[in-house]
Amino acid sequence: MAELKNYQMYINGEWLAAQSGKTFESINPSNGKPWAVVPEADEVDVDAAVKAAQRAFTKEPWPQMPAKE
Repeated sequence: MAELKNYQMYINGEWLAAQSGKTFESINPSNGKPWAVVPEADEVDVDAAVKAAQRAFTKEPWPQMPAKE
């Protein structure tokens, strides 16, 4: 069996594991086999992601940027 690729979450400009350290295997629906290991995000991770997105949208230049950028 090929080694599964390990992914992380991208939050606030950083690649992070779940705060809990938990992961799960993502299953390819076309063949039923695992293809990657991904973080098992919980409410702490989601809260951090939402807060980072809100900051980016309200306190950084992102909302004024043209779509091309």
